[in-house]
Amino acid sequence: MVAAAPTAAFQLPNLFVTPAVRLSLVVFGLVVLAGAVAVQVVRIRRSDAARAVAEENATGAELEQSTAVRYAFGQIATRLVRFTELPRSERHGELSVVADRVAVALAFYLLPKVPDVRANVYQLSTDLRALEPIGHGGAGDTAGVFRAGTPYGDRNLEWVLVGGSPRIVGDRSADVDVDQDVPGFEPRYSSYVSVVIRSDQYSFGMLTVDSPVPDAFTELDAKNIAMMASFMAVAFSLTYSFPERDRNPRKGP
Repeated sequence: MVAAAPTAAFQLPNLFVTPAVRLSLVVFGLVVLAGAVAVQVVRIRRSDAARAVAEENATGAELEQSTAVRYAFGQIATRLVRFTELPRSERHGELSVVADRVAVALAFYLLPKVPDVRANVYQLSTDLRALEPIGHGGAGDTAGVFRAGTPYGDRNLEWVLVGGSPRIVGDRSADVDVDQDVPGFEPRYSSYVSVVIRSDQYSFGMLTVDSPVPDAFTELDAKNIAMMASFMAVAFSLTYSFPERDRNPRKGP
């Protein structure tokens, strides 16, 4: 409408015969044109300013996120260095501390934009019949134990023991074993990422991160979760000796 105003204004003199009136209307048309140009300039400047603010905010958010990522990975790396300095007999007791740090780093530093995110670290039991939580971070309570003889327990135990690929599920209602839910089972999560904690073809447990919001995780999120699972695998490897691991049937194919 603003763009059409100058054209309409300059058509007005054609409707009048008196030169004085025509001159006045021409002047009026010039004023309208100047006003229209001024409006367009203001709009462009506002658009440029808004774009600059958006770019500045995006740059600030990116810088903040990269700082958080460096801090999270740095904290875990430092914790692992200290972990190596402990006598092997003390590492078993410290393992849950490392697991908590990994879960907290994921929930609060690496995945801060995921709604109500929760991270849990699980360890295979000595009899290989359960996945027991040893680390927790984020919203909600610590998840329960996955036990053999239950649909979810059997599925996850088999997946962990063979070192299955990471699972990225955007909507659990489309997951393969939802129809096997126990009656009344209402989990807090809708989407999740699970990664086997594994080193040297040997499985130790799994790391899971979930959210009540569908499709909450990106491909980059999954990579960060896998990286943290690798850190946990290092901690497990430092805790259990190689002969002890080689004798244990949990070693995958």
